[in-house]
Amino acid sequence: MDSVTINRPVVIKVRVTDRYKKTVVAEVQKSVQRLELEVQQMELQNKKTTAIQNPEYAEKVKQQLDGQIQERLQKKQRLLEKIKAVGDLKPGTEVVHGRVDSLVELKVGDDWNKVMNVEILVEDGEVLEIKHSL
Repeated sequence: MDSVTINRPVVIKVRVTDRYKKTVVAEVQKSVQRLELEVQQMELQNKKTTAIQNPEYAEKVKQQLDGQIQERLQKKQRLLEKIKAVGDLKPGTEVVHGRVDSLVELKVGDDWNKVMNVEILVEDGEVLEIKHSL
């Protein structure tokens, strides 16, 4: 066997533009709004726990809801921090956007580092470069 097909990680980087910043901020703001709605719904459920006849069960439900509310409030805070961080990005800066896997045929004699270290650079949805770094 002289070759084998393997999965390799590919890092996706984005070159920051004003359009990219606006898109990311809009997506994050939607997530913040969704979390706020979830918190409101949980707070309403929390108020309804007083109608539960069994006080021990009511307290348990209330504690679970309080925990879930706190989780969402913390997530909201992290998202608000992300909005600030995106606002601070300088145009032209390259940031890691994510990671995907790709298939590659590996042959005897291939340079392992070159095969495995691949990055794709994107700007405003257009692939600018595919880098095979060492």
